[in-house]
Amino acid sequence: MSFEVIGTTTDLKSGTHVIYCQASLDKYLDIVGEDFGEFSLQRKRESHKAYKRLREDIVGGALLPSITLSVKHHLVEDIIGHINNKSALTDLLSRDDVVDILDGLQRTYIISDLKRNGVVFKEGQKLLLEYWLEPDLSKLIYRMIVLNSGQKAMSMRHQIELLFLSLQETISSRLEGIEIIKEKDSKRRTQVKKYHLSSIVASYNAFITASHETDKENLVAQKLIDDGAFDSSEDELTAQFEDYMYYLGVFIKLDEMCWGLYTTNQIDENGEEIDLGDSQNWLGSENVIVSIFSAIAQFLKTEKKDRVDKAFDKLFNVIEAGELDPLGLNVFNQVKIGLIYKKANMGFVTRKLIHTGFKEYFRDCGDTSLAACWPQAAE
Repeated sequence: MSFEVIGTTTDLKSGTHVIYCQASLDKYLDIVGEDFGEFSLQRKRESHKAYKRLREDIVGGALLPSITLSVKHHLVEDIIGHINNKSALTDLLSRDDVVDILDGLQRTYIISDLKRNGVVFKEGQKLLLEYWLEPDLSKLIYRMIVLNSGQKAMSMRHQIELLFLSLQETISSRLEGIEIIKEKDSKRRTQVKKYHLSSIVASYNAFITASHETDKENLVAQKLIDDGAFDSSEDELTAQFEDYMYYLGVFIKLDEMCWGLYTTNQIDENGEEIDLGDSQNWLGSENVIVSIFSAIAQFLKTEKKDRVDKAFDKLFNVIEAGELDPLGLNVFNQVKIGLIYKKANMGFVTRKLIHTGFKEYFRDCGDTSLAACWPQAAE
């Protein structure tokens, strides 16, 4: 198995370092690891008929288009420190668990399948690999959301997925105790501050678009929403990301405070049982996370950040005071059931109700309880 650094360059617009390498197909599979498909989130495996011919070409020794890889953000500074040391770069870039695949996932699936089926690749057959290294968080956000969109036909959601694949370790280091789960399957949360990567991606998407509907059936409306975010400057995207990280911290605090408070059932002051369902995991639901962050974003866009902050402060005070159901989930569940009888799309109904309910809560700076906001949101 061979690996060689063949050159370096710099993207003059963003200042991003790019390193070009050649690797044997076997070495490339070692670098991306067996679980490379687990990082793809929405980028599902395709079965295009052209891939049959591609398989035959690879077996025949064809030279493939370059594959683009992103060095994980928390490793970038160290690798750039060796940018002029070819030997060190060779060692650092040829390790496993260093990169995510930005462009070339389907080719990687095919190469992996061929090896698994016993194909021995031709001697001297190599891949051209393009490594992106961006130490500046603001430039990484700008490049992966805006610049990359002009080069590849990807949705806003897909752009954000690529960004968060690279930023996952950075986020975990900034928010103490958070655990981001990579698995595609929807496993029930067993502990607080534990979220699926897809939910974190969806929450940021909702935050920068200020919309709880990130996959509109109305494609024109979705394009207008995405284009608005794509038009943002580097400074605007950086400021948005910092705001998002701040409120992600606030959300995690709320989750932590509510985790021990909510059980399957509670007893009210009259000794009657309150059925709250699986409320302990309510804040871990993607529908809930998306709806809360889209509501926050709408208030920030109208420069009413103070209302959001006051509302969260009052919610925290209510929880600390020992209120049984500070989120008003008993009322929420009743209101939701009433709405679902009228409309078929349960996911849409749930997101709209939560989004509007929190907007009502923020509008009144938390002076009106969430339990009182839910019926208002359903009107």
